[in-house]
Amino acid sequence: MKKVGIYHYQYYRGACKLCYRHFIQEMVESYEKCHEVARQIYGDDVEFLHYTDFGQYDSDDTDRPSFHRIDHAIDNGELDAVMCYRLNNITTNVPQLIAFYKKVRSKGMDFLTWEKGLDAMRIIDIYIEKNNM
Repeated sequence: MKKVGIYHYQYYRGACKLCYRHFIQEMVESYEKCHEVARQIYGDDVEFLHYTDFGQYDSDDTDRPSFHRIDHAIDNGELDAVMCYRLNNITTNVPQLIAFYKKVRSKGMDFLTWEKGLDAMRIIDIYIEKNNM
């Protein structure tokens, strides 16, 4: 069984109840899309572990509770793959994103996105090579 850790960060400023429901609905839909892509890649024998930060955290910093949890799971080899809906769900800080990606790959784990699936690794590797990171 493949263990796929899906990280999602949703900025929430505190708004009306209708807006709150909309944010939650978006998160659920993004998780469902990630599940679909992961199952296309790995088959039905997949366990999904969700790491969600919902609140007023800075998007260009990874100092968030659930990010620390997925980072700990990576360190302990508890996952086979790390996935996010879009790269900016992890961070908008490119050096931090690249460092996180390199850590995931150094542990032998796959890194996927909803939009690119496994091709996300190839795309990020090209970016790293072109920018000498």
